[in-house]
Amino acid sequence: MEHRFGDITIACTNVDRVMFPDGTTKGDLIEYYRTVAPAMLPELARRPLSIVRFTKGLDAGGFFQKHRQKHYPAWIESIRLGTKTVVDYPLCDSPAALVYFANQGAVEFHVWTSRAHSPTHPDLLVFDLDPPENHFDLARLTALRLRDLFLTLELPAFVKTTGGKGLHVVTPLDGHATFDQVASFATRLSQRLCAQHPDLTTEFYKKDRHDRLFLDTMRNMLGATIAAAYSVRGRPLAPVSTPLTWSEVEDPALTPASFTLRTVPRRLAQTGDPWATLRTQLGSIALATRRLDSLSPVST
Repeated sequence: MEHRFGDITIACTNVDRVMFPDGTTKGDLIEYYRTVAPAMLPELARRPLSIVRFTKGLDAGGFFQKHRQKHYPAWIESIRLGTKTVVDYPLCDSPAALVYFANQGAVEFHVWTSRAHSPTHPDLLVFDLDPPENHFDLARLTALRLRDLFLTLELPAFVKTTGGKGLHVVTPLDGHATFDQVASFATRLSQRLCAQHPDLTTEFYKKDRHDRLFLDTMRNMLGATIAAAYSVRGRPLAPVSTPLTWSEVEDPALTPASFTLRTVPRRLAQTGDPWATLRTQLGSIALATRRLDSLSPVST
C-alpha cells in the first residue's frame, strides 16, 4: 500500500498486522493518522517528538523512542536539545510524517509543550488530572474547577481526554515565560486548588493519595511531554486523547471510553475540532501571576 503526499511516496508495509486486541490493524492505524492530520498537526508540528512504537502489536509490547533514527528520510526534520544528554528529537510537521511514523509502528505521539523555534519557552500550560480508579467524575469536576479559576485569571481554557482515565486542562500561552516561570505558576495554582478542595492532592505516590485526584503539574517542566491531541494510546480498544467542548465536560454522562481510533474520525467529520480556536487567544503567565497575587488567600 502506498500513500502519496506531493512528491513524497510512503510504501506502507504489513498493513494487515493486527495491532490491537479488538482486531484493529496497522493499516487502520495508518489510515486514522492520515485522516486526523489536519486537526492534529497544528498542536503537533514543530514540537520535539517522542513516540511509543509497537512494531509487532500491543501484545508483543512497545518501547519509547525519542532519538531521530538514521534511516529516517531527509524530509523529516529534527532538533538537537540537551546539555549533559544530547538528543536529536524528530519533528512531525506534515501528514506525510504522521503516516511515516505510523508505518514505523508508532501508536503514541508525545510532545514537549514548547516548539523548535523557542524550546525553552513553552506555549502550553498543562494540568494533568489523574483520578482514582473508576472516578472519572472527579476528573470532570476538577476540570470545571480549573476552567473557572482560569477564567478568573483571564486565561483561556481548553480540555481533552488523556486517552486513559483522566483529562488534560490546557491554556495556550504567548511563549514569553520560561519553563521555570510556567512551572512555578502551575504549582501555585495547584496548591490553591488543593487547599480549597480536599478531594485533590499533589502527592506523587499513589499510596499517599488516599482516593484523591492527583493534580499533576509536572508536565510544565523542561523536557517533560504530554500525549498529543488526537494521539492514539497503546491500550485495548485504541483510545484517543481527544479534545472536548466544555459542554461535554459539564455532562455527567461523559465517559472517555467512547473516544477511540474508530469513533474519532467520524466525530471530527460531524462536529469539527473543539481545539480549532485554541490559538485565537493566548494567555500571559506574567499577567495571570499578577491577577493571582491579587486574589484573597485561601484559608486551610
